[in-house]
Amino acid sequence: MTHSIWLSPTAIYLLLIGLSGLLGALVPEFYQWTGSDQSRMSPIVGWVAAGMAIVAAAIWTGLPFVTLRTDAATTELRRPIRFQLRTLFLWTTALAIGFAGLIRFPMPVSVFVCVAAYLHLAWFIARQQQHRWAAAALIGCMTLPYVWIAAPDGTNGLDVGWILLWMAGGMPMLFPAGFAASWLGQSLNDVGWLAIVMTAAQLVIGTWIIRLGPKRTIAYLIGCLLVSTFGSFCLHAMVLA
Repeated sequence: MTHSIWLSPTAIYLLLIGLSGLLGALVPEFYQWTGSDQSRMSPIVGWVAAGMAIVAAAIWTGLPFVTLRTDAATTELRRPIRFQLRTLFLWTTALAIGFAGLIRFPMPVSVFVCVAAYLHLAWFIARQQQHRWAAAALIGCMTLPYVWIAAPDGTNGLDVGWILLWMAGGMPMLFPAGFAASWLGQSLNDVGWLAIVMTAAQLVIGTWIIRLGPKRTIAYLIGCLLVSTFGSFCLHAMVLA
């Protein structure tokens, strides 16, 4: 006899939003507790990061065995995805223009692409009201781990307006962009546009995954939460330097 665990996707989305905010608020306290600084990272940080990754992997492994209750508000008739030659041509042309623009004007083009990704998400929410909580959880998992920035001393004298824009545009993918910059042998300040482009891609991919069902959405949200949490701690170390 098999036993199924019945959970509501909406409740899980709300839980992830709350967890994102909690982790973001605890970043400064965790940083002080570990005794880390920019020149010396405490071994505890690596242990905690590994533990979070293990917990995430365990959740990903167990998701197929969890039965999610289908809320009436999230029920949707899934239509098959159809590719047309005209659509393929338009996407190919847009990508070609985008890559050419990134080479010539990386920052303005990356900002434009990220704004377009957010507008696409807003359009998606307006058209698919049943997915509004999944979309809200996507934004929450991407940005709320940086909520400590809202504290009076969180920005260390930096302009709050620019910080909030970066919080939405570049910070969600700050962690992988830092690795990419190191691999390219450049400073993160020199390739800040890369974090913005990666955030735009994260939004577009998230919007697509939300359509595929709650289990895939939850798995993707957990990955976004991990990436933003790691990036938040690294940013906190840089701000206090």
